[in-house]
Amino acid sequence: MRSLGKALLVTGFSVFASTATMADPLPGGAKPANISKITKAYSGKTDLWNSGCDGGIYFSPGGQARAWCKESSDSLGAGTWSVDAQGNLCQDLTWYWPSDRQAGASPSGSTCIAHIQDRWGQLWRSWPGSDDWWPVDQYSGLVRGYKFQSEILATRSKLGF
Repeated sequence: MRSLGKALLVTGFSVFASTATMADPLPGGAKPANISKITKAYSGKTDLWNSGCDGGIYFSPGGQARAWCKESSDSLGAGTWSVDAQGNLCQDLTWYWPSDRQAGASPSGSTCIAHIQDRWGQLWRSWPGSDDWWPVDQYSGLVRGYKFQSEILATRSKLGF
C-alpha cells in the first residue's frame, strides 16, 4: 500500500500542469525565494489537483497538511509541511486507507517543491525531477481555505479516527 501514497502524491504533482499556465525554464535573474513569501503563498490554502484526482492538499497555518483525492475517496494523507532556507516547501504525509477493521498506514516520505523568485519578485515553483518552473499566481491551483475539509473529516470517521 506504500505505492498508494506515492501514486496519489505523484498524481497531484503531474496534474498540476493542466491547472496552470505554461511552464518555463528557470526564470532569468532567479534568486532563492524568501521563506516568509513562500509560507504566505501556501498557508491557509488548498493546492488543487484537478485532472486525474479531483482533490488536493491543504496547508494549514499551523504546519499541518491534509490531502485527499476523490478517485481514492476512502483514503487520506495527513502530516506536516515546512519551508527550508533554500526555498523548498517540504511535505511529510502518511497515507491512511481502510484495511480490515482498522486503518492501514504508509508514510510517503518527504516531498519537496523548489521555489525561487524572479527579478520582479514573482514566485515560481518546480516539482522534484522536473526542469520546468511554474508561476505561483492566480492560475496555479492555490485557493484560499480548506476545500476538502468535510471529505477528509468523513474519511477520518470511516477510518475510525
